[in-house]
Amino acid sequence: MRTIAVSAFLLALPCAAQEARFVTVDNDSWFKTDRYYTNGIQFSARTAQDERGELVRRWTNGACRLFGCGDARFMLSQHSVGQLMYTPADITIAAAQPFDRPWAGLLYAERQWLFLAPDGAAITTLTAQAGVTGRLSLAEPAQKLFHRIMDRPAPQGWDHQVGNTLALLVSAERRSAWPLLSGQLAGDVQLRTAGHWRLAAGSIMSYAAVGLSITIGKNLPLVAPAPPGIVNRVTGVETACRWRWVQCTLMLGVEARGMAYNLFLEGRPWKNDPGVKPRRWVGDLTAGLRLDFPGTRGRDHGPWFAQLRATRRTAEFRAPVPVPRHTIGSLTLGVDF
Repeated sequence: MRTIAVSAFLLALPCAAQEARFVTVDNDSWFKTDRYYTNGIQFSARTAQDERGELVRRWTNGACRLFGCGDARFMLSQHSVGQLMYTPADITIAAAQPFDRPWAGLLYAERQWLFLAPDGAAITTLTAQAGVTGRLSLAEPAQKLFHRIMDRPAPQGWDHQVGNTLALLVSAERRSAWPLLSGQLAGDVQLRTAGHWRLAAGSIMSYAAVGLSITIGKNLPLVAPAPPGIVNRVTGVETACRWRWVQCTLMLGVEARGMAYNLFLEGRPWKNDPGVKPRRWVGDLTAGLRLDFPGTRGRDHGPWFAQLRATRRTAEFRAPVPVPRHTIGSLTLGVDF
């Protein structure tokens, strides 16, 4: 039922000048847990049309001069809206839990601009995000409604969530191909290795990250994995798998982040919010599989795709009791145009 509703929503969106529409759902229940970063949903639309106004154009051009993409060409922009929610390990406790992750939610709108290097070997992504936390995020009623529908234990502790605030975040990421660690594996199956860095600052969180990704597939772009919805635009050809009715790509990645601030762990500055002592170094291991279905192309839209991802995250905070690592599952379902 959820898949049918999402499909109808994506196809109902206006499609002029769009390259892709997709929805991403994150949830840890796939791994039999209901804690920490427990759920996220984001609806996105990508377009190849350059709709930047004068102010945004000046900002992105200035950022590109700073981050080394001054000679890159505008590739795509993305509009997104979404919601995130965080909970402690035991959601059935109504009392405050000072040694566990605070309850927190975020409702946001996001805009991204992607730029491709002249040689196709680097993609720079600039992101601006604005939203609200606390009760304004609607995370409490959203989780309670979902748990009631799915007959799961009712969340009891939302009275102790991080409070209302305007949440802002800007970030820059550069993903670059590593040719020396890329090449042909067997036949026309390719290996692509790419490194990336990301800088983010704002009232939501501030951090620096570096990472490495490995992609295995056919007809891959130089920078892989490409973000959802732009594979065909980067390569100019369709990827292929073993069978004609499906095209597949395998992705593996690792990322390390140095965290300067995290609102969802530390609460709002100078406010009486619940909070825990954060770990300043956090790491992710990620494995993913993208499936494209060329036979689903229609008169008014391109082929559908699905992307599955599992992320294993190190402990994000310190407490008198052991804090376990956490695993989150992610499903992206979308359609290319």
